[in-house]
Amino acid sequence: MENSTLYIPSLSTVTTLAEEELDGIYHLFRIINITIYSIIFILGTVGNGLVIWIIGFKMEKTATLIWFLNLGIADFSFCLFLPLYITEWAMWYHWPFGWIMCKTWGFNLHLNLSASVLFLMIISVDRCICVLYPIWAKIHRTSRSASIISVIIWVLSVALSFPYIVFYDTTDNGKESIHCILMFSIWNNSTTFDYETWEVRYKPIIMTRFVSMFLIPFSIIMVCYGLIALQVRKNSRISRSGRTLKIIFTIVICFFSCWFLYHILPMIENADIEIGYPANVILNSLGYYLAFFNSCLNPIIYVFIGQDFKKSLNKSISFLLKNTFREETNPAESPSNDLEPETMT
Repeated sequence: MENSTLYIPSLSTVTTLAEEELDGIYHLFRIINITIYSIIFILGTVGNGLVIWIIGFKMEKTATLIWFLNLGIADFSFCLFLPLYITEWAMWYHWPFGWIMCKTWGFNLHLNLSASVLFLMIISVDRCICVLYPIWAKIHRTSRSASIISVIIWVLSVALSFPYIVFYDTTDNGKESIHCILMFSIWNNSTTFDYETWEVRYKPIIMTRFVSMFLIPFSIIMVCYGLIALQVRKNSRISRSGRTLKIIFTIVICFFSCWFLYHILPMIENADIEIGYPANVILNSLGYYLAFFNSCLNPIIYVFIGQDFKKSLNKSISFLLKNTFREETNPAESPSNDLEPETMT
């Protein structure tokens, strides 16, 4: 059974540990979770809220800005629901909001994580087209086409997230504590877990999530930025190629670092490879921390990679973000600007 907050060790593992040791470990994870998720909530809502405000109300919409606006909306919406998550841990892993909010939380969680990944992928494709085919991009790369593609991405994200609104539910652990978790199966007569039903439902969903949210997007991002890097190296008209390659490297590393553990650990479980306790708890928790942190990472990259870090300290965040998102009138005609801050994800 997958848990959206913390990997729960098996009963056989739990019984081998002293009750005092379990209480101590659980209390430590509770403090860590509350702290980390609170930081993500603050950084994500402030950073993405600022992105939405500047792009939505201060700047003329271009194709690139429409991608970033939707990316900011996805990340902001995700962070907006994090207080529910934090409250659950603050109440000693008790969900007080009912089953409707449990399903809403589970659906919102996967909807916005899916949308965020897909918009990062489409931004990479968009930048690659601008660098490799600038004339074609000038003609066909319009705000209208970007808006249509954005709607398609949101519809696809809803489709990928729909199973979670079905299988997220509340469950009573028999100790006056209610949990909000993924229920891929049920307990027969409250004693025997139906593993056959669990496997039929769990494995296809996890495999689909791995392919659609990591394998395909990461492969496309790698190919796009690989082609951009080759173009930068051989085209002398593109200035500051060393800095551009560093930006590309940063984007790829950030994506891989944030999403690798989140997706690979369930695949390891699917392969019936057991990771011993407490390594399983640590790795699964770390996977969720990194995946959730991705929602507040993008505005940080916009600010500090878009300009020299020392200079950025002397400027307002609002000015930096607006300057980061500003495009030339015809970006496809300016090879020297193709990989400037608007390419960053």
